[in-house]
Amino acid sequence: MSKHKKTRKQKIIADYRHQVYSLKNKNISFDISTPKMVINKIPHSYTYVISDVLKTTILTLSIIAIQLMLFFALKKHIISIPNLNY
Repeated sequence: MSKHKKTRKQKIIADYRHQVYSLKNKNISFDISTPKMVINKIPHSYTYVISDVLKTTILTLSIIAIQLMLFFALKKHIISIPNLNY
């Protein structure tokens, strides 16, 4: 089997890549003739966090309220659970 040889175009591309890497390592800025991409920075809005915290707060408060109602109902003997004494 013969060894795969690089074409002239592949050699030029490899040489260009080596030049770019060497310039990056030396921290020299260079200008590429291709147009640069413009990145629009959109500020992040975290409105979902507020809704999640609100839902968690409502759920937690409702659980605490139910526990308090059960406690007072058991304490006043409105509800009786077998083998549970208050």
